Amino acid sequence: MHTTMHNIRVLIVEDDPTSMNYLEIILNKEGLEYKTAADGREGLQVFKEYKPHIVLSDLNMPHMSGIELLSAIKRIRPQTIVIMLTAFDSEEYVIESMRYGANNYLKKPILRENIIGLLRKYKAVLFARNEYQKIHNFIQTHSFSMSFDSDIRQVPFIINYLIEEIDSLFKEDEAMGIRLGLDEIIVNAIEHGNLEISYVEKSYAIQEHRFEELLKSRKNDPIRGKRKVSISFEYTKEYCEWIISDEGQGFDPDSIPNPITSNSSEMLHGRGIFITRFQFDELEYLGKGNVVRLRKRVKQSS
Repeated sequence: MHTTMHNIRVLIVEDDPTSMNYLEIILNKEGLEYKTAADGREGLQVFKEYKPHIVLSDLNMPHMSGIELLSAIKRIRPQTIVIMLTAFDSEEYVIESMRYGANNYLKKPILRENIIGLLRKYKAVLFARNEYQKIHNFIQTHSFSMSFDSDIRQVPFIINYLIEEIDSLFKEDEAMGIRLGLDEIIVNAIEHGNLEISYVEKSYAIQEHRFEELLKSRKNDPIRGKRKVSISFEYTKEYCEWIISDEGQGFDPDSIPNPITSNSSEMLHGRGIFITRFQFDELEYLGKGNVVRLRKRVKQSS
């Protein structure tokens, strides 16, 4: 077990030894602390003792399925980030795991850059989240707008500010889902909207370990680099709503591929939007596709 990198704990639950070894190599290289379990039943026991921040779980396992493990994890510690690993291509299995609270999924064979991308994203979210305390005063009514440069590094801290406004209104698992969904949409607004980095360009850049170089190049572009992202937030007693806009050329939302039916060798194109739809009650593209409206209903306490 590797034990560095700021105490972010990961649990791998996988019954296939080859897949387990592959995941361990990746986590070791990332410097992440982790433990392993060979099936769902063992995974649940380790989870209770280890209290990981992130769980990577196979879907089809003996003794206890990935769905059963996921359901148990979300009952015990709902803010845990769970990534399902599946060899199934059926939409049914993916949607079922999302309904039970999975935060993301990856289809086998899993590309190293795909899982590293998710782990780094969620690690940044968890680090930023732990730097702030929850709001204890119930929000009555509130609205504001903000605008910022296309700098990926500041996104976790912007999301912290956004979450501070609503954290006390939602259960921990719902707040984490909102946090991850906002991260997906804001990063898309910067990378694909303002900086005009296509999914293909991003995929190749990640594979060739030059994505940071690509970001820097686009940020230094005299036109793309000056574009901003704007966010308008509104809270009422019925809902919270975020409208996120970029200054890019826009796109046709219908062109986003279905991540369930797409080839497993493809990158995460479309998967983030698919996942985000499960975190909010409404997700709508407006205008020419460079404005996204997200809404989450507020459950009234009895």
